[in-house]
Amino acid sequence: MEQKLAILIDANSLIHRCFHALPPFTGPGGVPTGALYGVSNIILKVLREQKPDYIAAFFDRPEPTLRKELFNDYKIQRPKAPDELISQIIEAHNLFEAFNVKTYEAPGYEADDMIGVGAKQLKLIDGMKVKILTSDSDILQLVEGEKIVVESPQKGISEMKIYDSAAVEEKYEGLKPNQIPDFKGLVGDASDNIPGVQGIGPKTAI
Repeated sequence: MEQKLAILIDANSLIHRCFHALPPFTGPGGVPTGALYGVSNIILKVLREQKPDYIAAFFDRPEPTLRKELFNDYKIQRPKAPDELISQIIEAHNLFEAFNVKTYEAPGYEADDMIGVGAKQLKLIDGMKVKILTSDSDILQLVEGEKIVVESPQKGISEMKIYDSAAVEEKYEGLKPNQIPDFKGLVGDASDNIPGVQGIGPKTAI
């Protein structure tokens, strides 16, 4: 059976990565374009080299999510995104449309929530391989062998690393992808302002 490839793009994650990794390019009138330039390069490379059968991009929404309802201090420490970044996130919808990449977003949910559901559904299709394009390490918990893999930009955005199950276990000293939620539940996640269990660090958790 011929293998099909579906690529799911974590749009906000990639835009953030490109915004901080590249110089602050501007277009006519001083409009910021650096992040859009970086995302364009990544999409072009993916379309030309990987030729996916299906591709979609997923965006976070600006309003609070269900996570905030469960834990009020979720991401509370993060500063407001600069206007130069926000404007490019908004414009990125048009960018993906220009590349004929369908975009999705849903009130109350983050992009990775939708990506998780989509990946789990797509993997059930015979001959389907799912690749998630993101710089968010939390999504590594979705990896399943070589059926669902993560492709993540490295060294700015000049290189891409593929995470299958073996690569995830190497990164997390033997932890399997589906054990990552338990690991983060024990050690916490400072980037999301989620506390862990007092006295338990990464080595103890593993």
